[in-house]
Amino acid sequence: MTQPPESRRGRPPDHGADEAILQAAADLLGETGFARLTMDQVAARAGVAGRSLSLRWPNKVALVAEALHRLTGVMPTVPDTGSVRDDMLGFLCGLLRMRRLGRRAITTVRGELDSNRDLRLAMRSRLAATFSGGVRTIVQRGVDRGELPVTTDVDLLATLPLTLLQTWEADHGEPPDDTVVKRIVDQLFTP
Repeated sequence: MTQPPESRRGRPPDHGADEAILQAAADLLGETGFARLTMDQVAARAGVAGRSLSLRWPNKVALVAEALHRLTGVMPTVPDTGSVRDDMLGFLCGLLRMRRLGRRAITTVRGELDSNRDLRLAMRSRLAATFSGGVRTIVQRGVDRGELPVTTDVDLLATLPLTLLQTWEADHGEPPDDTVVKRIVDQLFTP
């Protein structure tokens, strides 16, 4: 005898609402900044009840971290051209293109990262780990193919390109371009 399917309580998840909420959060973040952003504002902009937000995200930090993660798009494909240099150029230039799309919202959060530990940790786990994972994959492939010495500290070397790009932006007050990426990659990954 076949058992009837279990009934679920409540409505099924509305993925369209998720997208509307995340877009509203990103838009408001760019307009008001993190400190002045409220969950109620996001709900109103997205056209959903405030409870919808609290069911999906436990707090503003989690919502903003996911909104920025989505805003920057899916991580670019990690190229596998057979050359560490070419793979790194393709990947880092792709990251810069993605960041340009979400620049306004990301810029408003950057100032909060120093003073808001929860936001800093959430951003690090959502964005930085994703980006550095792609760089690490490229470095490890280089070691595996013999382009880089087997003694290479993969984790350390994988942090350098992204750190140098962030430092460039902090020092110059503007995001690096593809020429800067090429200079960094050539210094680190060209014999």
